Amino acid sequence: MPPSNPDHNHPSRSLPTPFMTAVTGGIGSGKSTIAKEFEKLGAHRIDADEVAGEILERAEILNELSQTWGKDVTNSHGGANRALISSIVFSDPAARKVLESLVHPEVRSRIDDALAKLSSIGFDKNSPLPEGRVWILLDIPLLETSPYRNKVDRILFVDAPDSDRETRVVQNRGWQPGERSRRESAQFSLKDKKAGASDVIQNANGLSDEERIAHCQAVLDSWIQDLTNPSPEN
Repeated sequence: MPPSNPDHNHPSRSLPTPFMTAVTGGIGSGKSTIAKEFEKLGAHRIDADEVAGEILERAEILNELSQTWGKDVTNSHGGANRALISSIVFSDPAARKVLESLVHPEVRSRIDDALAKLSSIGFDKNSPLPEGRVWILLDIPLLETSPYRNKVDRILFVDAPDSDRETRVVQNRGWQPGERSRRESAQFSLKDKKAGASDVIQNANGLSDEERIAHCQAVLDSWIQDLTNPSPEN
């Protein structure tokens, strides 16, 4: 998340605002995979799940959860039993609110701090955008209901077949068949997520790494084109 190699050689020019983008999509669509590809292309990626995971491991947070849900919320190494915690919060809205009240304020504080730092660097010589404009990419679950939804310039919907997404969560996360659908039923609908996005990228299992990279580059090229020759709507 920290800024890389800002260019301070433009003291007489006003600092451009960062180009704010975000990824959204269904569970198992590969949002983080796509976000990491964009990071390689020059984006400053902010991953809310990574931040939340760090906060969840804090002793004071785990102690609070242990008092509420029992000692099994910690694993044999004293860390968070994430599988159990996930099963609790996705089956009980009240439990989810408890967890959110403990973790989300600090997550937002860290994201806000990262955004402020990135906004202050002004020019990024590693940016692929015109005039070295800073490019920020938010990888935030439940983007549509977050306070950052209205702060982004572009939203990219990561699309993948339902069968591929199911295979990924069963094989990579150890979920039981049907768990993904159950969790998604409590979230913003995929139809509305896709309708609210400015761009769509395909991320099916059959794609090669080269094809996936090419798709990401094509999206970036379209954004650069829009920034270079903005339409009245932009």
